[in-house]
Amino acid sequence: MVNDKARRSVIQFEDVSFEYPGAETDSIHHISLDVKEGEFLVLTGGSGCGKTTLTRLVNGLGEQFYEGTLKGRITLLGRNISEYPLYEIGKKVGSIFQDPKSQFFASITEDEISFGCENYGVPYEELDRRVSSAIKRINGDMLRGKEIYPMSSGEKQKIAVASVNAVDPEIYVFDEPSANLDMYSVEALKNLMGGLKAEGHTIIVAEHRLYYLTDLADRFLYMENGSIKEEWTAGELRSIPEEKRRAIGIRAADLHHIEVDISPVKEKDMTMEVKDLAFSYRKHPVFHDVSFQAYAGDLIAIVGHNGIGKTTLSNILCGMQKEKEGQVIYNGTKVSKGKRKNFAYFVMQNTDCQLFGDSVEEELLLNGKGSTQEQRDDLLKLYGLFEWKERHPATLSGGQKQRLTLAVSDWIDTPVLILDEPTSGLDFKNMMRISEHLKALAQKGKTILIITHDYEFAAMTCNRVLHFVDEGHVETFPLQENLSRLYSCLMCQ
Repeated sequence: MVNDKARRSVIQFEDVSFEYPGAETDSIHHISLDVKEGEFLVLTGGSGCGKTTLTRLVNGLGEQFYEGTLKGRITLLGRNISEYPLYEIGKKVGSIFQDPKSQFFASITEDEISFGCENYGVPYEELDRRVSSAIKRINGDMLRGKEIYPMSSGEKQKIAVASVNAVDPEIYVFDEPSANLDMYSVEALKNLMGGLKAEGHTIIVAEHRLYYLTDLADRFLYMENGSIKEEWTAGELRSIPEEKRRAIGIRAADLHHIEVDISPVKEKDMTMEVKDLAFSYRKHPVFHDVSFQAYAGDLIAIVGHNGIGKTTLSNILCGMQKEKEGQVIYNGTKVSKGKRKNFAYFVMQNTDCQLFGDSVEEELLLNGKGSTQEQRDDLLKLYGLFEWKERHPATLSGGQKQRLTLAVSDWIDTPVLILDEPTSGLDFKNMMRISEHLKALAQKGKTILIITHDYEFAAMTCNRVLHFVDEGHVETFPLQENLSRLYSCLMCQ
């Protein structure tokens, strides 16, 4: 490996502070950082620590799109970044965002991958070669000619990487790239990143999940309150004591060595029973012969590959869709579709579909009629939302919206609570906040089903697993003494 001192500096921060328009304080302050050619750098830390802002300064969006105030100096490839027009930065720095669809401009795979190159005037002969090369890079031959919208999150992430790769930037910036991916897709993302690193690209990743990056990263920078507090190698990250890791609020570096305390299954009071459930979209079967039981106090992880029917099952259980065959039984009585909302509440992955108020507090008022100011304040404090009570829900981060929909579910208080990917984009502390609260609800007798790809969260929260093996076969097993089995279920998706 080339000595760091001999390698060219590609990005330099010199005493950099940055403030968004209308903000009362800097988002980051007094950052000094030197990123070398070919380096793989990971930024981590709690939500709001400044890591996303730092990536926005590298790709030029902080100043030129968000129109914030920059103090200090940022040098990109030897030139002050403020001197570059934004389109020119895009040639040198490729960005892959947390939600890939937010950066798409076309509906078909090849059209999207070629979009950036066409904007930069790449000749047609060269364009065709670049698109083919980018598709080969992501192992995406099966995605040729396909519409992007119906694709899975992992497939969309691949298209986003290919679109950037076709432009061939020297530097790649990823912002929370694993947030919406299952573990199988995270492994594919890791392989893509490894290929980019092997080719000599400089890579910067802002990320909560760290386990898949320890074989790739040269440095991990821990950020807190807008500043870089610590720097670790992969070995140093792995050796951080568990007590310190939890105290500073970072995710596990090794999923095989996390400390968990799994409650045993208590099959006492059956809350819900599903018998021979089947569902089809038009003539296309989604699943059939699905049967299982759930008990008061259960915390059940629902796992299985994308498209197998996990969300469809949840929609049926809370009355948003009607089954083709089978029965849904609550408290010993078969319940029709229209009455299931009285028994089960579903917190969706797309939280925007469930938020209607003009402020965080109004969202509670819409759903918790008769509540007192003290009750609302206590609930917002429980979910870490009190300081944002006057904010419009649309202005919240993804993690904050997720916590708000969970707070609303507390008011509605059905016997069964169903959650779809509740930890997407959450840091360790907020993941644990939700985990501990769900366990407290289960202690009170609520039955909780959680669709999740997050092994760390499932291992620390659940006591049982419902695994969709295929469209006609589900299996349930206790999580106690079966963590390796859960890991295998998640990795084979």
